Amino acid sequence: MYYYYDVLLNFGSEEELYEFYEWDSEDTIEFVKKIPLFRVSTKTLIDQLKYKTTFPKEFLNQIENKTIVKSMNETLSYAFILSDAKNTLALELDTTGKVINRSKLMLNDEANLLEMLFTMRETELTYEKGEKYKKRKDLRQVEEIKKLIHCEVDTLFEAKNKSKLKYLYYEWFNKESEDISLMVRDMKNALKKEYDVNFSRIHDLIKLTYHKVN
Repeated sequence: MYYYYDVLLNFGSEEELYEFYEWDSEDTIEFVKKIPLFRVSTKTLIDQLKYKTTFPKEFLNQIENKTIVKSMNETLSYAFILSDAKNTLALELDTTGKVINRSKLMLNDEANLLEMLFTMRETELTYEKGEKYKKRKDLRQVEEIKKLIHCEVDTLFEAKNKSKLKYLYYEWFNKESEDISLMVRDMKNALKKEYDVNFSRIHDLIKLTYHKVN
C-alpha cells in the first residue's frame, strides 16, 4: 500500500467540501502524519465529488487504523486519499463504509502528491453510489455573507423594525420605500442573484450596527 505523509486536511463533513482558499480559521484542520493513497480513474474521483458513496467491508479492513493524526498521535479508523493524477480528494468513512467527511488538499500538498502518482498503478475501487450532493452555487464566503443578510432581513421583518429596513434598503438600492413587504421582497430577490459588491457592503453595515449596539 502507498502512503502520503505530512498533509493538512479539513474534514468538515461529507456535504461541506471547500477548496483550500475557502478554509476558515475556525475549521477543524488536522495535520495528518500518514494516510493511505490510491491512484484511481477519473470516473472514480468524479463519483466521489458528485455522489454520496459507500465502500465495502473488505476495503475498510484494508485501510483500518492506517491514518495517523499528529495533533493527537492517534489513528483515524478509516481515511484515505485518492487521485486521478490530475485532482485529489481525501475521504473518511464510518464503520459501515459510508463517506462521512471529505477534504480537498492545500495547493503545495496536491502538487507534491501528484508527482508521486506517475510511479503508481491505478487501483480499481468498489463502492456504491447514492444520491447526489447538493451543488454549491457560490463560494463559501459568499454563502455566509448572503446567509447573514437573509437572516437580518427576516429578523427585522418579524420585529416590524421598519426604520432599520428602510436604512438597509436605501443603502442597498439608493431609493426609499414605505412598503415593508416590497423592501423585503426586493432584498431577497437580490440575494438570489450572482454576487456583487453590494452584498459585502450591506454585510459590513449590518455587522457595524451590532457593534454600535454592543
